[in-house]
Amino acid sequence: MPFAPRAAALVVAVGALPIVLAMTPGGRPGHAAEVPAITRVVAAGQPAPGGGSFEHFGVESLPIVAPVNARGQVAFYASVLRGRVGEGLYLASGSRIVRVAADGDAAPGGGTLSGFSRHPVPALNDAGAVVFVAAVSGGRTVEGIFVAAGGRVRPVAVAGSAAPGIASGTLAAVDAPALNNRGDVAFLATVRRGRDSIEAVCLASARGLAKVVAQGDAAPAGGTFAGFGPPALDAGARVVYAAVVDGPAVPGGIFATEAGQTRMVLGAGDDTPVGGIFAKFSERVAVNDRGAVAFTAVLNGAAAREGVFLVDRAGVRKIAAAGEAAPGGGVFAHFGAWPALAADGTVAFTASVDGARSDVAIFVATAAGIARLVSQGDALPGGGTLLSFGLHPVVSMAPTGAVTFTTVPTATGQGSEALFSVSPSAR
Repeated sequence: MPFAPRAAALVVAVGALPIVLAMTPGGRPGHAAEVPAITRVVAAGQPAPGGGSFEHFGVESLPIVAPVNARGQVAFYASVLRGRVGEGLYLASGSRIVRVAADGDAAPGGGTLSGFSRHPVPALNDAGAVVFVAAVSGGRTVEGIFVAAGGRVRPVAVAGSAAPGIASGTLAAVDAPALNNRGDVAFLATVRRGRDSIEAVCLASARGLAKVVAQGDAAPAGGTFAGFGPPALDAGARVVYAAVVDGPAVPGGIFATEAGQTRMVLGAGDDTPVGGIFAKFSERVAVNDRGAVAFTAVLNGAAAREGVFLVDRAGVRKIAAAGEAAPGGGVFAHFGAWPALAADGTVAFTASVDGARSDVAIFVATAAGIARLVSQGDALPGGGTLLSFGLHPVVSMAPTGAVTFTTVPTATGQGSEALFSVSPSAR
């Protein structure tokens, strides 16, 4: 999959997705009849709040994620050039950008925030609260998860504190926070017990900090949990995660824990809607408040080797599969590992395409069919073209269907670094 290795720009589609599907003679949705117009919101070199100018919007080895909420606000990481801070997290509300937290800011509990680049993926809810991981210098902890809301920052969980539900356990590291509109936060943790360390998923709520599941716990279909992907969280504090399982039973799958009860949503070896069985699941999944889970998977014994799927109360259904015709021409060849999901079941995903004018594109699947949202080669405002989505293309989606994604310069430096918005095309 031809992704350039430089992280550079963020793009957001705000509001209803401006997609019109053409109908094929057989009455099935065909290619998108319209492509959204792209508007630049902020560019590298533009002044950053608090001084200096925005430099980059991601870390080269990690996906660039800019979550968007139902109000169209976008949270993002950025490095800053020639400013009083070197990096930080920001919140864009239309054309207004405010600094959420930056290195050198006072850390709750003492010390200062001293770095965000190890964990540059924030979480955002519809109230505009931002949850993030930051390193801490000169305090009683070296790292923590914090929430910024209402002009203040408070800790959610910090390294060195007692690990919930794990006897003699101490939080050694935290990562991958997820946030819902109630303010609950789910996250990954490394827990130290003497000389040993184990992985766990934890949940911080109004009731306090609790263990969701930990390495060594019994899995619903037999065996014990051995590792976890980043958790997803819905409005009712249902925590959904991919996990690896040790033992003679199911080797892994997608699991959900709610009110202390864990069930397997899907397991490796389960039948797929396109034949064969599920072999591997994406490390990260997406959920909505209607009980749906979106994921990518590798298949065995099916005509397609991989695909994007949605599972809900009605069962499992295919969104797209490798080898199928893609809107705009060509066939789907490979899918990004991070699909996104809206409240109404709309799924957004990245894919590489064989035999088309664009090698990589972002697609949106609704009840009407699949449409191309934006792709390599599309024109950008002010001249130039969209040249790359980065080494690890991902897409985020608000409950309303607003979408965020990234673009980057190529490996040889062509392409602009900017924050773009995608608005409905004129009809």
